[in-house]
Amino acid sequence: MKKLLGIVVLGLFLSVNAFAEIRLIEEKTLKAKEFNYTIATVCVDGYKFVVGRRANVQSMVQFFEREDKDADMQPAEPARC
Repeated sequence: MKKLLGIVVLGLFLSVNAFAEIRLIEEKTLKAKEFNYTIATVCVDGYKFVVGRRANVQSMVQFFEREDKDADMQPAEPARC
């Protein structure tokens, strides 16, 4: 019974398919003495992200924007692309 339960649970874990629509908006390369930095703007499922790459290090940050640029206390919303 334990084996049957294990097979069912493992089958459910392996059958999950998740896909995201990813589109490259802009990409720039900055040349430095020791490293080349690549900054890219991508659209993931309708939201903007910035991806920074240097050698084997990569980081990703989401864009946020405010509707009223003068209101400091207003919470920022994720930027749509």
